[in-house]
Amino acid sequence: MGFKCGIVGLPNVGKSTLFNALTHAGVAMENYPFCTIDPHVGVVEVPDKRLELLRKIYQPDKVIPTTLQFVDIAGLVKGASQGEGLGNQFLSHIQAVDALVHVVRCFEDVNVAHIDDQLDPKRDFEIVETEILLKDLETVENRICKIQIKIRTGDQTFKKQILVLEEIRTLLSQGKAVKNYHAHPEEEAFIRELALLSNKPVLILGNISEDEATSGEKSAITHRFEKFALSTGNLFVTISANLELEMSELETDERALLMKEWHIQQPGLGRLISAGYALLKLITFYTMESSICQAWTVPTGSSAVKAAAQIHSSFKERFIKAEVRHWSDIEKTKSEKLMHEQGLTHIEGKSYVVKDGDVITFKLAPG
Repeated sequence: MGFKCGIVGLPNVGKSTLFNALTHAGVAMENYPFCTIDPHVGVVEVPDKRLELLRKIYQPDKVIPTTLQFVDIAGLVKGASQGEGLGNQFLSHIQAVDALVHVVRCFEDVNVAHIDDQLDPKRDFEIVETEILLKDLETVENRICKIQIKIRTGDQTFKKQILVLEEIRTLLSQGKAVKNYHAHPEEEAFIRELALLSNKPVLILGNISEDEATSGEKSAITHRFEKFALSTGNLFVTISANLELEMSELETDERALLMKEWHIQQPGLGRLISAGYALLKLITFYTMESSICQAWTVPTGSSAVKAAAQIHSSFKERFIKAEVRHWSDIEKTKSEKLMHEQGLTHIEGKSYVVKDGDVITFKLAPG
């Protein structure tokens, strides 16, 4: 399963720069709108200090971290929902991702073109959000038209769906995202089926200048926008995409030296990836098989059998049991032998809810 975060925003706010820093993919970054036409997908490792302890305990030949996918989606413009500036194509790309990283420029630079002479992060954010809401409104209205034809059959299911759609249409008309709609459990599957863009979790990323990032002092523009961004109920982080790109191109020793000089505790990209992981409500579990220690990603609340299927689809049918070591016990003993001796290896069935940090050995029927 590939969990995807789509990077969205207006043209020339730093989306492709950020994407390049994340993936070293070399996406074009010329200083004009619509440079990125097709969505680029990059796979990035999720920072995970726990892998180092597992390496010491199990001494595997290979360690494989878990990953997230980031999709660089070309810049939206006002009127995108009506097809302006390749808008419909871009908006359809958003439907394929699980969450959105909305990049908003928070720094002045006369050398970098912008859609307006006056920098206004709040306005820029609202332009993109409005286009997303308008696209959702179009989707809902089209679905209402289709169901109104079917409702003549007298099927109560269609009547209930019309009521849900009309409530969502009212919400969207008020400028509110679909994720603010309080659905009944039986309505959730239908709403997911609609694939509405404003139902996706959002991380707002304030793209700040290199000077601001290295000084550790936020500008007045960033302060104002951060206050607004947090008021929307979304997660918010600040990163200098330019600085992160420069640092990503350095050797490890050089990067460490610069971070020490600039008093940077953690690269911005690490914070972004971790925030994306939290945004999607994901957890990590680990397997240790054939001298390979590997991290895997599953949604919070996943069962053992679902986690097994993440490794290979056949594991779902072949599942017998799971030998589970909890992370707190691993940290305490730092020894597989001691965990066995102290009875800290737990035998669990299909319905066991996997916890973040679990190290699991799946016992399977012959395949």
